[in-house]
Amino acid sequence: MTVKTLITFKDFLMFNLKNSLIRIIVFPIIALIFFGINYYNADNDNREFMESASIWLLVFFVFIIIRTYFSVKNIFNSNKKIQEIISYTFTDDKIRTEGETFDGDFTWNSVYKVKENKEWFLIYQSARTMNMVPKKFFTKDQISGLRDLIRKNKVKAKLRND
Repeated sequence: MTVKTLITFKDFLMFNLKNSLIRIIVFPIIALIFFGINYYNADNDNREFMESASIWLLVFFVFIIIRTYFSVKNIFNSNKKIQEIISYTFTDDKIRTEGETFDGDFTWNSVYKVKENKEWFLIYQSARTMNMVPKKFFTKDQISGLRDLIRKNKVKAKLRND
């Protein structure tokens, strides 16, 4: 089975935002709730401090979002291979990747693990190196076929059941 993919900056940004949700959004929201509760429980002298701290926390939250955006943009722009049309060929024995400036293959037994989420197959070659394969380029039958190949080759995987 062969699938041609192209990862856009928007795809890459959304992937990184969704996988950094706790760091980017949840922590500042918890902190804002904490400051809000303390603000209403504080006397008049401490309320001014709490207002100031809340404003600085909001500024910090905006800074984190802007910094994340530009960091992801820099990472995406510095990796020309990820911006190419990449053809993945999945066979019983191996995975072949072909781009405009590269080609290569690796066997299923060299795959560290596979994670599947709603929008991606993440094929890890090591604990920190992965191929990001967008599912939007697959048909339903191809998704089922890839899951079967992963199971057949006994790759450590976290796959969806849909």
